[in-house]
Amino acid sequence: MAVHLRIVALTVTTAETEQTYRFDHPATVITGPIGTGKSSLLMLFKHALGGSAMLTPAVRDHVLSVQAEVVAGGERVVLRRTVEGDTADTVDLLDSQSLALERTLPLRASEGVTTLSDYLLDALGFPREQIAARREGAARPQNLTFNDLYAYVYLQAREIDRQVVGHLDSWFEAKRRELFRLMFGLTDSVLMELKRTRNELLDTLKARTAEHDNVSSFLAASDPRSDDELRAELGQLRDTLERASSTLTSLRTELEEQTAADTALRDELQNAIRAARRTEEEVSAAADLVEARHAVVAQVQLDISRLSRSVTAIDQLSPFEFVVCPRCMQSLAARADDDGHCLVCLQPDPVEADIDPAAVEETRMALQQQLEDAQRIQQADEAHLQAVQERSQQLSFAVTSLRRELDAQTRDAVAPRFDAIAEASSRVASLKASIDAITQLRESWARVRTIDTDIRSLKADRRQVNKDIKEKSEQLKASQTLVGDLSTEFSRLLTSWNLPWVDTAVIDRDTYLPVVNGRPFESLQASGGGIATSVNLAYSLTLLAFGLDHPDVLIPSLLVIDSPRKAFGNNTSDRQRAAEIYSRFRTLADAYGERLQLIIADNDPPPITSDSFGKVEFDYENPMVPGVDHPGPDQVTRIENQAEGP
Repeated sequence: MAVHLRIVALTVTTAETEQTYRFDHPATVITGPIGTGKSSLLMLFKHALGGSAMLTPAVRDHVLSVQAEVVAGGERVVLRRTVEGDTADTVDLLDSQSLALERTLPLRASEGVTTLSDYLLDALGFPREQIAARREGAARPQNLTFNDLYAYVYLQAREIDRQVVGHLDSWFEAKRRELFRLMFGLTDSVLMELKRTRNELLDTLKARTAEHDNVSSFLAASDPRSDDELRAELGQLRDTLERASSTLTSLRTELEEQTAADTALRDELQNAIRAARRTEEEVSAAADLVEARHAVVAQVQLDISRLSRSVTAIDQLSPFEFVVCPRCMQSLAARADDDGHCLVCLQPDPVEADIDPAAVEETRMALQQQLEDAQRIQQADEAHLQAVQERSQQLSFAVTSLRRELDAQTRDAVAPRFDAIAEASSRVASLKASIDAITQLRESWARVRTIDTDIRSLKADRRQVNKDIKEKSEQLKASQTLVGDLSTEFSRLLTSWNLPWVDTAVIDRDTYLPVVNGRPFESLQASGGGIATSVNLAYSLTLLAFGLDHPDVLIPSLLVIDSPRKAFGNNTSDRQRAAEIYSRFRTLADAYGERLQLIIADNDPPPITSDSFGKVEFDYENPMVPGVDHPGPDQVTRIENQAEGP
């Protein structure tokens, strides 16, 4: 049966007042001159239900919020949404009786959060699904939302003669088809999940194939050897490494044995080296001591010489009275001097003890004794230095002899082994490096084999998923008869309107779009907007009636139409066809009553009357936005064009 969706009332709130528009009849026609707000009212339906609507400046400048009373499934829902500001991204859910706020629902999806779309789809009993979509070459599953479903509900004036359910919008085309399949039972959750899995497998298969190609290209460019050749060479290298390692071990063992035989000689050499170092240190210390003794002897000799010169000077010069300076030969007669001071140097005269011959002699004897003692110690220290130097020379000779003996002993036994060990070590290192390089190459080959296995598994999984999709599609194929019946009903309705240039009309079984005279809908533009509008109306009206007549078809029971007579002329034929379209509206409203709802915006009053029709009338004194003065007829055309935006 049709998905029951009905708009009961819409309340528009401004800063000064508010106005409620009710839609209590099966069909409601909104009329009035252009620019009075008919299209804006329909756009406010979409806005209140969480859609992205093109709102006119009059709405954005004056309307604060809009409140819609809606029946979704068996639930009466009251939704309130502001027009501008941060809160415009959310919708308030109100209690249907008290209008108290129950909760606020976001419009954008996020993890673990119920959106307005989720809430409405659940209330309608319409399945919440993801479709297998691709974006930028990668699988990007997309949620089917209430706004997507609303595209089957709302025929906008600017699109009514251009496209059917947004089929020219590439971003929406996949969703449009999947929604149709869901509504007609041509797909279900299982089939949609299989398609998403197929997309994911395709992405994974592409990634693994690219990885396989990259690794294979690297192997081909880096080394021409196959994996089998590398495996054989690796075995040979490991055998060679084992033999080289054994040879190296033997050489090291032999060297250790020879080194053990030289241990005594090495120990003796080390002892001799240590003794020689100690003797050299002793020689250095003795030399320093001898040098110090020389300094002492020289100082005592200097003191004795000074004393001798002083005594001689006193003996020879003291009898003389100097009348001239002995240096410059100038007269000293006029020179003033103090008593007790020397007339020449003006220093105090020496005391008697300093010039006493006995005291001077005693001092000389003491200095002479010091000299003899210092010379005797000096000779002893020099003898010790000579002895230590001789011992140092002997130890140096011993070290040299031991080194020559050790060198001679190791030259023929140890050195060749060192060379052999170095060569064997280099060989082992080279073999290990070759083994590591081949091992890395073999790891890359192993990676290629793993990727090959994964690719085969992915292809097998993909074949199985395609098989499951085919089997599931076959199970759902019975629903294709519904599409055929829908096509028949569409053709019958469109033919009954006697449109010019229309001979045949069907609904394509692949695109689910109307095809007229074997050509797609967009080709009708050449025949005139009136014909395209009629075909679009016939398609939507046929879907609406088909959903009401078939319990397994999930077509929404609401249809909102903006300008059904768009591009119609005012001649007799066009008026007749407009009357036939409205006659179809009346037939549906009379036949299904409250089970459906038609809301139609039109400039002129309907060409028919019916008790099933309600009216909402606007004029320039009473436009849709309450309390706002209309700008006047001169600006009507510009405002109407803005109102008919996407």
